[in-house]
Amino acid sequence: MIRTIVAVVAIALAAPKTARADEPSDQKLFAIGAALAVPTWLLGTVTHEGSHVVAAELVGGDTVSFRPWPGRDRTSGVFQMGLTKVRGVRGDGKRFFFFMAPKITDVIMLGGYVALYETNAYPDGAYGQLVLTVLATGFWVDFAKDTLAFSPHNDLVKSMSILGLKTEWQRLPARLGMAAASVGLGYLVWRGHERLFELNDEPGASPLAPPFLVPVVTRPF
Repeated sequence: MIRTIVAVVAIALAAPKTARADEPSDQKLFAIGAALAVPTWLLGTVTHEGSHVVAAELVGGDTVSFRPWPGRDRTSGVFQMGLTKVRGVRGDGKRFFFFMAPKITDVIMLGGYVALYETNAYPDGAYGQLVLTVLATGFWVDFAKDTLAFSPHNDLVKSMSILGLKTEWQRLPARLGMAAASVGLGYLVWRGHERLFELNDEPGASPLAPPFLVPVVTRPF
């Protein structure tokens, strides 16, 4: 599955420039974007849980269980979209890094997307832009979704607890900071959406703001 997604991205980025008249309609772009939601979610889940694995290995831990698909944790009974269990990750600093590793990955991937957007490396064709925009939207959702998560099993909640933020009043500044960062990153991704849907507009036209091409699931990654 991952190889297929990588191949699709490579082909889309390598596609030659197309004339404005040959660009797909907004409806077709939205339909293809919706179809990409499932493979994007699968890739995102592997990336999210894989970030935990890499973080654990970096701080001397060992991976006990790696499950990048939905299921119920036999220990807690909680249903989760993915689960990684490790051992040997001791100390507040190491545990904090382990729980926040997916957020770090999200920021790195979104930074790469913005770098492409601001350079000549960004594809001119609609299909190449569509693939990158859907992927960027998925990483943004993974970064932003925990801002309003309150479960004690949530990575962000665990991270805030490690910092000594035990009550929601104590966590409020951290949540506001996450919300502000999410808005800022969301704006950068939104620019890609606008650019994508402007490809087949007539010069001087005011395009309608398109909806985010978001993989709609309970816990995106």
